[in-house]
Amino acid sequence: MMMKIYYKADYDKKEIEFEKPGDFVGSLLVDDPELQDGYEVFKVTINGKEVTDFTGKTMLDLFNYYWERV
Repeated sequence: MMMKIYYKADYDKKEIEFEKPGDFVGSLLVDDPELQDGYEVFKVTINGKEVTDFTGKTMLDLFNYYWERV
């Protein structure tokens, strides 16, 4: 399983990959996470397919979405 997050940080569009959603959740639980809560998320894919039932706008929204699922 491969999770890819497309987001905007400091006016730049970026993307990051995680092996699975649980790895993404864990990455935000560290003391100084690479991804900031307020980064704007504009697309999430799992194995190349867009996650269409995620309707949030920020990295924190995405964290909360997956927190309940992992």
